[in-house]
Amino acid sequence: MSCIEYSQRLLNAGLLTPKELPAILSGEVSEQALRERFGKQPPDTHPARSAVLQAAKGLRDIEQEVTAYADYAELFTASLYRFLKLSSLVIPQCLDASVLEDAPHTWAVAQHITGDVSIVNGIIARDEVFLALARRYGGDAVEDLKGDATDALEEFLNVVNGLYIVELANRKIEPDLDFPLANEDVIPRGSHQLLLRIYTEAGDFVLVLSTDAFL
Repeated sequence: MSCIEYSQRLLNAGLLTPKELPAILSGEVSEQALRERFGKQPPDTHPARSAVLQAAKGLRDIEQEVTAYADYAELFTASLYRFLKLSSLVIPQCLDASVLEDAPHTWAVAQHITGDVSIVNGIIARDEVFLALARRYGGDAVEDLKGDATDALEEFLNVVNGLYIVELANRKIEPDLDFPLANEDVIPRGSHQLLLRIYTEAGDFVLVLSTDAFL
């Protein structure tokens, strides 16, 4: 297993705290140290998915959506690595939207998957993290938060969701994609909503999953 795989499993087991994640993501913690800390934890081949299921545990409002949310989050984290070259760690706890009320200025992008399903997914990040994520996808020429950065992350989200609707189509589900949207200082209030904090080398941000619009 890699450092990231060990770390996600340790997070899920409650043996790692968010404060320790930046050092791990920057390569300051060895795989050996994490392996020793891991001990004899049970094997898990889908730790990111397990983190989402753990975050949603006990939330009756999303009982019908949790499997789809876990599927999507697993694809999303894999896409962060594939397209942005970013490792990611999912905090296995549901965030309350109120944590964003006192946050520094943020930007958000979101997209609605429609058709036989209704899933809205999106990213909310502080300005500096939003820009860093956008540059990972669009290159160093991305400078303007309102223009270049939102365009880049809308495109990234569209690519991820394109992959997701292919997965849905393979299950005989007929989905469609609305155009992605962007806004600033969003406090998400979607139905059947799940908010997850994700840590990467570019900083931490919130992944929002719901069944209707939250921008």
